[in-house]
Amino acid sequence: MNVFWENIRCMLTGRYVEGRTDLNVLWNPALIRVDRGMVTPSLKNVPKLSGRQKRAVKRFYRPYIRRITDRYHRYYTAGNGVFRPDYLPEELYVTRVDRYFSDRQEARFLDNKCYYYRLFPQVKQPEAVGMRIGGTWLDGRLSPVSYEKVKEAALREPELVVKRAVNSQGGYGVRFLDRREAKKGLDGLIAGIPCDLVIQKPVRQHPGLAVLHPESVNTLRIVSLLTGERVKIYAVCLKIGVGKERVDNGCHGGIYCGVRPDGRLRRLGIMDNGRTAERHPQLGYRFADQKVPCLKKALELVRKAHPFLGHFRLISWDVAIDETGEAVLIEANLSLGGINDVQLCSGPLFGRDTEKVLDEVFSKKGRKGRQHAPG
Repeated sequence: MNVFWENIRCMLTGRYVEGRTDLNVLWNPALIRVDRGMVTPSLKNVPKLSGRQKRAVKRFYRPYIRRITDRYHRYYTAGNGVFRPDYLPEELYVTRVDRYFSDRQEARFLDNKCYYYRLFPQVKQPEAVGMRIGGTWLDGRLSPVSYEKVKEAALREPELVVKRAVNSQGGYGVRFLDRREAKKGLDGLIAGIPCDLVIQKPVRQHPGLAVLHPESVNTLRIVSLLTGERVKIYAVCLKIGVGKERVDNGCHGGIYCGVRPDGRLRRLGIMDNGRTAERHPQLGYRFADQKVPCLKKALELVRKAHPFLGHFRLISWDVAIDETGEAVLIEANLSLGGINDVQLCSGPLFGRDTEKVLDEVFSKKGRKGRQHAPG
């Protein structure tokens, strides 16, 4: 019943409540309403597409869908100054493409940061201090212990990261505590988290990324598609923090910037409201003059981790580069990773493969898990 009313509320208001709404249980109309609520305010002063551009969008999508909104093409074109008919409208992504490639029902149970240490033992992750799964506490070695033991270990650390393990979109539910704050407030913080949680040591990021914004760990958003025996990388963006924020997510004021194959950043950074800038608003450097260190390590991590998750062929990964130059898995968005910022940064999500991907998704013979995907 709660799921039913949450769907009704989201359809009526176009809003979801961070930490409460599980996007994976929302019906398509509710997802569309939520997404439009995020995009539409950014279209207030955006020029309409020309007649020629509208016809190009309709012509491109005619084989797949009878009616197509142009609001997303307007949004992306205004944001980065480039019109492309093969932009993937996020409405279509959340209702058809993501639903085809990812098992959202399974994501409700598997998309839990506590499970990462068993799901991805072959890749580097933030070092665990302890975690709570249901009513059970585990230490950093994943052995059952009392909360007192976890707290004792936590208070020995100079700094902690406490994360909600589920329903933590956009950096919601991530708290940083130094030792003094932990001694005073760890019990209260944990008591106030109603779901599974994980306590970790913070990642110390690579100096080449720290100069871009030292207060936050600036992470790479990497979108990959599992295509039979191959993991294909379709988009890479860097999320950069702003001001005193410790997280780099756009909803906290952070900036998305596309990453070229050689690691160089693209010219424009994109903010959560769709505004663009060529320079960091606080530190003043030009994005195009910066380069991501050790990019290949991050791509290798994704290619190593993704094949195990065959029920989630399309995943959006958040990966950090630590001070030693190693890639560190921060988060795997198994479904509904969001593509608006990615396309604003880097162009159409699937690039030249867009028609191939849509052919599979909309094929009458196509079915979830089909192996004949774009190569």
